[in-house]
Amino acid sequence: ARLDEILQAAGFDDAMQAALADEPVLGADETPVNVLTRDVDAETGEAVEGAPHVLIVRPSGGKLTWLRAMSSRRAASITAILSFFTGILITDGYTAYQQMLDDLTGIQQCAAHVIRRCRAVSKLGPGSLQSWAQEVIVILRTAHLACEDARSRGQPPDPQVIADLRARYDEAVSSGITHNRHRDWHDGNHPGYALGNWLRAYADQLWLFTSDPAVEWTNNVSERGAKAAKRHQAVSGYWHTQHTLARWCRIRSYLDSATAHGHTALDAVTTALAGQPWLPPLPAGDLLTAT
Repeated sequence: ARLDEILQAAGFDDAMQAALADEPVLGADETPVNVLTRDVDAETGEAVEGAPHVLIVRPSGGKLTWLRAMSSRRAASITAILSFFTGILITDGYTAYQQMLDDLTGIQQCAAHVIRRCRAVSKLGPGSLQSWAQEVIVILRTAHLACEDARSRGQPPDPQVIADLRARYDEAVSSGITHNRHRDWHDGNHPGYALGNWLRAYADQLWLFTSDPAVEWTNNVSERGAKAAKRHQAVSGYWHTQHTLARWCRIRSYLDSATAHGHTALDAVTTALAGQPWLPPLPAGDLLTAT
């Protein structure tokens, strides 16, 4: 509790937000957590609706980790936390992030999540009917390798190669939609039809990594940041209140970010308790303002 008080007094959250706002690309992900005593609505006196989550925000490379406690996964909770950011956001397809699109440079859909969805559909059959989904996986991986190869040589990817791959992608997606449009499913649209329509609607967001070298094609960076919360929950089972969850998030963010910048956890705690906590480096503009 003392460490959390010190971090709040030092403006750790404000410094973290300023540092993240200066990043061109951020990954964002959420993970559900167990909280024993829920927050109470001040007007109704009832427990706040929704499932508690931790929001994970990290830049490419993972040098900063910002964990934020949320009482629910509602779009309003996520957009309120991320309203400071105007760059490119890498996400896993959750539609809440689409509400930020007007204020962002762009959104990159996580290709790893798309590949998992394609694998699930490709297994449905009958026969090879859903092979179009496997073709999408091959195309995305080929595009990623083409980009990585070109950029390793200091060059942009060949636009014709990317255009040909995108044409193959569009053709495969159209095939998935056509062959599953009227296929029966027990709870609505066939998964192949739903996936095909999603892949068509969000194609530009899925292919953003091919045009911007700063954008990773997956959201692995923020998914890795979720491990601490998952590990804590696996061991302890829960947090007592939303307040203790928020406190844990702040301290964990501090320790993960400080160690990523070359400090040991012991040194980070010691300097904080001595009244000099490590803080994220200020962006250049803020340094000029501060001086």
